[in-house]
Amino acid sequence: MPRSLSLRDKAQIIRACQEPGARQSRVAAAWALHRSVVCRIWKQKEKLLAQYGDGGSHHSCRKRGREGRAPAVDQALAAWLREKRARGARLAGPAIKEKARQLAAALGVKDFKASDGWFSRWKKRFAIGPEKEWGKKQPVGKPAAERWRCENLPCLLEQFAPADIYNAEETGLRLKGLWGRRPGEKNEARGGERALKDRVTLLVCANMDGSDKRPLVMIGKSKQPRCFPKDFSKLPLSYVSTANAWMTSEVFSTWLKAWDRQLHAQRRKICLVVANCSAHPQGTVLTNIQLKFLPPIATPSAQPLNQGAIQNMKGHYQSKMANRITVTLAAAPSADIQSVLKTVHLLDCVHLVAEAWRDVKPATISNSFRKSKFVAPVKGMQDEDTEEFDDPLSDVPLPVTMEKEHLVAAVVMDEDLLTFAELTEEELLSVAAAPRPGKQTCVDETYHHQEDNQESEDDFDEVPPPTNSELLKSLSTLRHFSQLEGLGDKLYCLRSSHLGGEWVTQMVAIFDEGSLSMTGV
Repeated sequence: MPRSLSLRDKAQIIRACQEPGARQSRVAAAWALHRSVVCRIWKQKEKLLAQYGDGGSHHSCRKRGREGRAPAVDQALAAWLREKRARGARLAGPAIKEKARQLAAALGVKDFKASDGWFSRWKKRFAIGPEKEWGKKQPVGKPAAERWRCENLPCLLEQFAPADIYNAEETGLRLKGLWGRRPGEKNEARGGERALKDRVTLLVCANMDGSDKRPLVMIGKSKQPRCFPKDFSKLPLSYVSTANAWMTSEVFSTWLKAWDRQLHAQRRKICLVVANCSAHPQGTVLTNIQLKFLPPIATPSAQPLNQGAIQNMKGHYQSKMANRITVTLAAAPSADIQSVLKTVHLLDCVHLVAEAWRDVKPATISNSFRKSKFVAPVKGMQDEDTEEFDDPLSDVPLPVTMEKEHLVAAVVMDEDLLTFAELTEEELLSVAAAPRPGKQTCVDETYHHQEDNQESEDDFDEVPPPTNSELLKSLSTLRHFSQLEGLGDKLYCLRSSHLGGEWVTQMVAIFDEGSLSMTGV
């Protein structure tokens, strides 16, 4: 009798075939299958991996991946429900069926019937879960996350090493912190009020043992800030613009595919745990990244990086910003904070954020995972390494002009900032029109700059790059100061003997000009 394979079995067979030096005949022998079966599975690898990634553990036991009679309605309804559950909504079956009828009418699907049989099959197809969860008062968030960990984490720890289990999380950040708040100003409301002007969204990603902190992705509103270099690759992080400085499915997919290509070149496979929301599309075809989605109604405690690592990064950032303001005020006693803030431009904040992320210790990240109950034995990890559990700001240098309570306030003020938008009716219909798993088209792989119809707005004054003469004058002033203070040995690059022909040649190459005037240097 032919052997019946589940989606999980097929996914494991595909991954076995992807191993370096793997042969289909050997994989077939290991699974006691005929080689032709493995060959058919391999030919459908993109479709099967997408189906397996969509459903996670719920789809793993399904033997077939048939679509319903109205796949467009099914896809749009699933996207709508994920969005609602990600925001904590509890919807009963009749409400979901009514939404399905509305979507069918909008999509022009005739003779659609939202029967009990269709509803049952749709829930199984999209791994919605048991009927008892709908519309009934149950503990939400924490129990769902604990159940997810019990079902998924043991298998993940068997399949992946701690260094290969990652978490990615979006977080909002007020770049000017407490100092940028105006009297009576409140955070943006979840009802869709206009976003704050100095806010950005950061995509933070790191692995379980803290050995790999992925470069940050900053999402702002300005398409091409004048203070930025023309080549965005010179920035210490990736920058992208969207209309409201929120994460979108296109930005996330592009980032994910770019990382997947890097891992493929390295012949490395990892698992990435992310929130289940509209900004994280399900069904993205990946070869070296296994996506695991947390329950849609999971609380923030289910996100490992949100258990101290992100707060630690924000603490370092706010500390650096406070020191920057303090030094500037000391140099200009007549200035006030608002005038000083006008001298802080977006490029300054980009570098401060990147420095703050570099200051986050691996132990802080691993402790965050452990606090979220992502636990695995780690060599060299002692009990005393968990000291940062209770206070994620314990290693953040406290600025001389700031009390600890003010630093904490500057960190927690961003907790309610939105990081992604709710899907509109048009976007739901576009989800329905999108290619199904196995038929995806690639999105633009360059995501440093997004084109938006809305004009960019931010709370930063436009600061053009310094001219050649301004740069040389600044170097001369700094060199003179170092000579007066006896710092010549420490600042060797500023000594007159070093500013010779070689230095001029380098400056010419940097400015791409034929000559430079060295008057006064």
